[in-house]
Amino acid sequence: MQFEPAASLTEKIADHLGTEIIAGRLRPRARIQELKVASELGVSRGSVREALLILERRYLVEILPRRGAMVSSLEAEELANCSELVTELQSTFYGKLAKRRSLDLAPFEASIRDMAAAVHARDLDGALEARRAFAHAGFGQANNFYLVSVLKGLIPAGLRLTYLAAAHPDYDLRDNLRYHQSLLKAVTEGNAEQVNQLVHAFHGRERKLALCSLREKLTPSVSVMPSEPRALNANDARA
Repeated sequence: MQFEPAASLTEKIADHLGTEIIAGRLRPRARIQELKVASELGVSRGSVREALLILERRYLVEILPRRGAMVSSLEAEELANCSELVTELQSTFYGKLAKRRSLDLAPFEASIRDMAAAVHARDLDGALEARRAFAHAGFGQANNFYLVSVLKGLIPAGLRLTYLAAAHPDYDLRDNLRYHQSLLKAVTEGNAEQVNQLVHAFHGRERKLALCSLREKLTPSVSVMPSEPRALNANDARA
């Protein structure tokens, strides 16, 4: 794989490696060799080193003195702690959006259309990219620099959890679409209480499935849709 030189080269390298980590193709505690990555991507070792610093800030790699970079571990307690934090921050974030008098809905609606297409194609990567776009649609409208900064940094770790959840046979990709459609409706109606319930139910269920996948050492399968649709409910928030 080769990258064309560009101003955002370091970010492209970080995104490429981050995707490999999130999807589980680079396993927890695996060493990331700068020279090997630089050779494979046709970039400089310095660019790879800078990309690894970005990934460290995204909680996807650990950089250890004299040992280099390795993929962050993924233990049950760490996964649960991350999920709980992301849940609370997202509840606060979307709750703040629900209190705004006006929002630019176009980018939210575009991400939902992309998500619907990905779900129809059973494309997990595409659905999660649309999910990332949905969050980014609100970042510029939240008027809270610190909350947005923390959420941006945690999104990759949150998606890593989602890939683990997707390995479970009960995972339903359609939940992503139903959730984001309901969430946007609650936000536009200014219903912060409904936003809170939806966020906790959705992420609570993902956390359960991810923890189960981790215990049973499951890996993502081709199908991410059970035969019968399942409705979200408040019990999903209970870990």
